[in-house]
This record gives sequence, structure tokens and C-alpha cells, in this order.
Amino acid sequence: MREKHVVTLNAAAMAILKQRGALTDRTGLIFPGIRANATLSDMTLSKQMKAAGKTATVHGFRSSFRDWAAERMATFPAMVAEMALAHKIGAKTEQAYLRSDLRDMRRALMDAWGNFVAPPLSVDEQTVE
Repeated sequence: MREKHVVTLNAAAMAILKQRGALTDRTGLIFPGIRANATLSDMTLSKQMKAAGKTATVHGFRSSFRDWAAERMATFPAMVAEMALAHKIGAKTEQAYLRSDLRDMRRALMDAWGNFVAPPLSVDEQTVE
């Protein structure tokens, strides 16, 4: 996306980043690329999946999250999951009036996602955005 998107990180994500040392390398990049101060290519994960003999796709990971949110987190409005995926919400008029990024609700949803996909890593730790 070309628009700013704040990602709320749950305890499981923070644990993985701490294990990698990504929070202390001071480059500001969580997934650095080969070149200095460059991010990974958007094709890197796809290439790694194929090299590992996996048929899953990167988009499939996002789709799995969306299906889980719809099926298991029905108490959250659908727009919360859509915003978590950085999707545009509603028609142009609705977009013009919706000023909130629903960050608190997205944080709660992502905490629940972390508990679902990585329960051992979802320790009671402060979430970071």
C-alpha cells in the first residue's frame, strides 16, 4: 500500500522479533534485504515457500487470517479485520467520514490472532505498534 499503515504487534510477534534480534539492530528494518538499508523483496517469501516445497501462497496467509476473523471473531466488526489487512473500507463517502483507524480494536484482534496461531509465544507482554 502507498498509504501509511500502523501495524499493531501482539506478544507472539514481539517474541519472534526479539528472538531474531530485530528490535536491537538499529536499522529500523524488521526484514532487511541483501543491500544496505533495503527491505526484502516482496517475492522473497514466495521464493522460500517454493524452495521448501510448499504450495501455500503469501496471499493465502492473509486469507487465512481473514477467514479466522470472520469465523471465530464475529464480535468484531468486519471492517476491523479489513483494516488490519490494510484494505480500503467502504465507498468514497464512508472513507471520507471514517477518521479512526480502529487501532484499539485491531490491537485486540491481533492479540487474539497471536493466541490462536502461537499460544506459547503469546505471553502477557505489552503490545507495541
